[in-house]
Amino acid sequence: MIFKYKCEPFNGPVKPATVVFLPIGPDSIDRTDGLASFRLLIQPHLTSGAFKGQHLEALPLFGSQDTWLVIIGLGPLEKLTEAGLLAAAAQAGQTLNKLRVKEAVVSLPSLAFGSIKTLELICTGFKLSLEPRGEYKSVKSEPQPIIKNITFQTPSASDFIDRSKSVLTRAETLATAQLEARYLTDGPAQEFTPEALAAQAVEAGSTKMFKVTVWDESKLEIEKAGAILAVGRGSVNRPRMVILEYQGAAGLAKDSSTVLIGKGVTFDSGGLCLKPAENMNLMKTDMAGAAAVLAILKAAATLKLPQRLVGLLPLAENMPSGSAYRPGDIVTTMSGQTVEIVNTDAEGRLILADALTLAHKYNPARIIDLATLTGACQVALGERCAGLFCDHPQLLKSLQTAGKDAGEHFWPMPFVEEYEDNLKSDLADFKQAGSRAGGAINAALFLRRFVTKNIPWAHLDIAGTARNTKARPGCPEGATGFGVRTILKMLTEF
Repeated sequence: MIFKYKCEPFNGPVKPATVVFLPIGPDSIDRTDGLASFRLLIQPHLTSGAFKGQHLEALPLFGSQDTWLVIIGLGPLEKLTEAGLLAAAAQAGQTLNKLRVKEAVVSLPSLAFGSIKTLELICTGFKLSLEPRGEYKSVKSEPQPIIKNITFQTPSASDFIDRSKSVLTRAETLATAQLEARYLTDGPAQEFTPEALAAQAVEAGSTKMFKVTVWDESKLEIEKAGAILAVGRGSVNRPRMVILEYQGAAGLAKDSSTVLIGKGVTFDSGGLCLKPAENMNLMKTDMAGAAAVLAILKAAATLKLPQRLVGLLPLAENMPSGSAYRPGDIVTTMSGQTVEIVNTDAEGRLILADALTLAHKYNPARIIDLATLTGACQVALGERCAGLFCDHPQLLKSLQTAGKDAGEHFWPMPFVEEYEDNLKSDLADFKQAGSRAGGAINAALFLRRFVTKNIPWAHLDIAGTARNTKARPGCPEGATGFGVRTILKMLTEF
C-alpha cells in the first residue's frame, strides 16, 4: 500500500483524526508540541487515571465535528528507546485502522532522539502497521487499511521541513523493504521455490537498476558448487545461485564491495534426517535471509546508496527422496574442501559455504551473512535477539549501532576455539556439524573455515528473530523481515 506523507507546521486539528503521543507524568501535555488546543479534552482523562501514559496504551477520544483524537502512551521518557517509539507509532497506526479513518495528522512529540530521528521512527512504525494481510484468503477476515494521507505536525523551521522530505522517503523505503522480506518469507513454499525466487530477483533487477545473474544446476556443476548441489539433490525443485550486483556511485573501487549473503532454503524438511511433523509448516521461513538480502538490494537501488553491493542468494529445497544426500556422504565444496555429512538437517551451513567461497571473487571489503541457521541460537536468545558472530571490531560496532537505531537486537557471540575439535573428521577435511552443545558456535566455526582471515566477516544467526509466534505492534504473527533495516542503516554509515 502506498501512503502520502508530508510535514507541515502545527495549525490545529484536521478531520478525521489527530494522533498525539504522551509520556507518563503530570506535565506530559506541556512536553509535547502543539497540544494546547487539546488540553481540555485530554486533561480529565489524565486526572481520572483513565489514561496513564503507559507504553503502547491507546485511548481514542471522539471530539467535535466527527474528529477523533487518538492518544498513545510512551511510558517514562527516560526508558523510551528507538524500538519503543517505533512500536508506539505502529500501535497508533493499528488504532487508526480500527477507527476506519482515511487521513490523519500526527503531532511529533519532543524527545531526546531529536525531531528528525523521531519523524523517521514514527513514519516507519506507521508504514509497518498499515500493510494489508491475508493475501491468500478468499474472504478477508480483518478490515484492510483505508488510510491514505498522514500529515506530520513538525517544527515550523523551513530547514526542517526541507530535510523532512528526504527523511520520509528514506523511512518509507526501509519499511517497504522489511515488508517485502516478510511477504517473501511468509509465502507458501510451493510458490517460492528456488526457481521462482530467482525469477523474483530477475524481475527486481530489471526495475531497480542492479544486475542479476542466475546459476542453474548446470552452471553450479561447472562451478563445482558441490555443497549447494548436495542439499538440493533430493528435491524436484532444483537449486539455484542468484548473484545481485549493485554498482552504486561511479568511480567506486572494485575492492570496496560489501557482499551480503542470505541463506535461502525455500523449504527445510530436514532431508533424510526428517524434522518432527510439529511446526514443520514453518520451515518455509528458512529462506528469510535470502528474502532480506533481496529486499536490501532493492532498497539500496531505490535510495541510490553510494555503495558497491553484491548479494548472493544460495537457494535450495531440502527434501527426502531416493536421490537425497545422506549422513555419511562426503561433499566437496566450491572451495575444494571436503565435508563429512553427519546430519542432513544441518544444510544451511553447506549452502552458505559455497556462497562464502563465491564472495571472495568480488574482492570484498566486508562480508555479512544472514541465516536462520541454528535452533541453538533461538533457544539461547529467543525471538527478539539475533546472534552476532564477528571478530572484527569496526564491523561489530557498526552492526550493533545500526541494530539499535533500527530497534533490532543483536548479541555478540564467541568463537570458542576449543570447539574446533567438534568438527574433526577421520574421513574428510572436517565434519559438517559437532555436538548439540554449543550448536550455534559450532556452526559459526564451520562457516569461518570458508572465509579468508583478513576479510571482515559477520555471521548473523536470525533463527529466532525471523518469525513472530505472537503479534506485536508493527509486526504481526509470522515473518518479521528482521535485519533488513539494520543492514540498510549500517550501509549508510560506511
